[in-house]
Amino acid sequence: MAGPETIRSTIQKRDAKGRVRHGAEWLALWSDPDSMKTREERGADREINRMRRDLARRLAAAGRGLSDDAGLQVSLETVAEAAGLDLSRDIGSEEMSILRGQVDDIALFLRHHDADLHRDFRPADAHTARLFDLLERLRCGALGALRYPGVADNLVAAHRARLARLDLDQAHLASLVPLAEALRMVVRDELTGRGDPSIAGSGFWMWDRWLRDRVSPELAALAAAKASQSDYARAALALIAAAFDALQGRAEGPVRRAPTPAEGSGTDGAGDAAEGEDIQPGDALFADDLPEIARELLTAAARDDDPPYRVFTTEYDVVERAAEIGRAADLRDARRKLEDRRAAYRRELSHLVVQLQRRLMALQQRSWRFDLEEGMIDAARLDRVIVNPGFADAYKAEEESSFRDTAVTLLIDNSGSMRGKPIELACIATDMVAAALERCGVAIEVLGFTTTDWRGGQPAKDWARAGKPGNPGRLNALRHVVYKAADEPLRRARDAMCLMLSGDVLKENIDGEALAWAARRLSARPEARRVLIVVSDGTPVDEATLKANDDPRILDHHLRDVIAGIERGGQIELAALGIKHDVSRYYRHAVEVSRVEDLGPRLVAMLDTMVAR
Repeated sequence: MAGPETIRSTIQKRDAKGRVRHGAEWLALWSDPDSMKTREERGADREINRMRRDLARRLAAAGRGLSDDAGLQVSLETVAEAAGLDLSRDIGSEEMSILRGQVDDIALFLRHHDADLHRDFRPADAHTARLFDLLERLRCGALGALRYPGVADNLVAAHRARLARLDLDQAHLASLVPLAEALRMVVRDELTGRGDPSIAGSGFWMWDRWLRDRVSPELAALAAAKASQSDYARAALALIAAAFDALQGRAEGPVRRAPTPAEGSGTDGAGDAAEGEDIQPGDALFADDLPEIARELLTAAARDDDPPYRVFTTEYDVVERAAEIGRAADLRDARRKLEDRRAAYRRELSHLVVQLQRRLMALQQRSWRFDLEEGMIDAARLDRVIVNPGFADAYKAEEESSFRDTAVTLLIDNSGSMRGKPIELACIATDMVAAALERCGVAIEVLGFTTTDWRGGQPAKDWARAGKPGNPGRLNALRHVVYKAADEPLRRARDAMCLMLSGDVLKENIDGEALAWAARRLSARPEARRVLIVVSDGTPVDEATLKANDDPRILDHHLRDVIAGIERGGQIELAALGIKHDVSRYYRHAVEVSRVEDLGPRLVAMLDTMVAR
């Protein structure tokens, strides 16, 4: 075996002055990392590349056959990116259907779409034009889906994957679903008659009932005209106009209540979402126009006497993990300082937390399995063992049934008014409560909400440059912080939770959008019970927003609308703790903490009431 010096001499050379010069072998290794791979690794890479080429050929062949275009080429990387799939992983049957759905959608559009005819009917308004383009794409897809059942399945698979990528598959409020997505669902269902997978979500279901009660004649006319692109284009324009009229409140016959599932929705539990309430979905247009956080902005119940809640820009909104914001050393230092200060509050709170933990553990009912070959001896079988020494099934074992699935989210106000003792006690209480719930198998998530700047920041500057148009809506950038994810062990999040003690984080608070964001995250959890507790010390306040809008209660109204939507939905148990502030005028289940020192005990008592029952 060659020694180190021998190996070094093969890749280094020295000039006359003794300086090291790298040889060609070293340059080859440096410029071609694959040359360092073993023969097995290079063979595996070749096999993966072969499989990708084969997959691309199959997709291209399917696309050419469906589009009737012999020259159609398919880029596997582009299709996979559009579908949100990772080609480095195995492509199973489900992923294959998603890829096929992407290709089938494009191929059907190429086959059935007349670009010149479409151009003649396409409206000049940008929003209307995009909806018009969407409806034409749906027409082409429906023609193929009605003819080929396999194509219909592929389109559904691609659509489901798209909803998941946009975080819309669990939308529980109509306000979380943009208008374009609602029209996509209803029109696809109307054109194919197969039912749309979107309707399973209660937010989509509310849209479905709302639109059908207002634009049903236009939907029927659209479906009847799908074979003729020109007739369909006229019907599409009429449908878009009717939908806009309905959104602006000009349509006659408002919906007084949402029908229950028994009246034909086919959705379990969705009928409770708005029973006895008017449904007024939000007016967002396209999900792909907005970052993730902006899908929670619009309220499900717009008032007739107030302008609708809107946002000037979402460009600067952020959702961040606390561990990625603060420096690890700073977070550890904050943790040490907090541990030094928490002793004064820990004794009483520890006693209450232990009581909560015992109550939760007591709810975990235990049972026994009998007739086992090993375990604890079963006294009821001792006579059989004595009579028949060979009798083997004389043991029993205790089994613990799973605690009823519960997920808890603590949403903590990170506004500047929480600075000092309130936020410090909130951090201590959250840490201790999270530990107790985690030991009992209850998933807990800790979130915070604030803004990126004071007095509007960059959005307010953009608004000023735009000429300060009237009623711009929210004029600050949201900063939503994930201190501890539901599936993250507390031991990994303890330091990160101390970020809420930083003065750089605590700014202004826009509660409505934060609450909708937390509710959407909680709704996506698989647990049967979902509990959301808000800890706040005041009403929503953002100076730039309140000064720039005619309605001085714009943030207050939006918070009420979001709360009403969550409580009507029935999927989440919602409560709030108000620190020196009465939040009962917002939340149905609320407790006021008059002394900051009582924050921990009141939080434990609320969890005891809501979870340990």
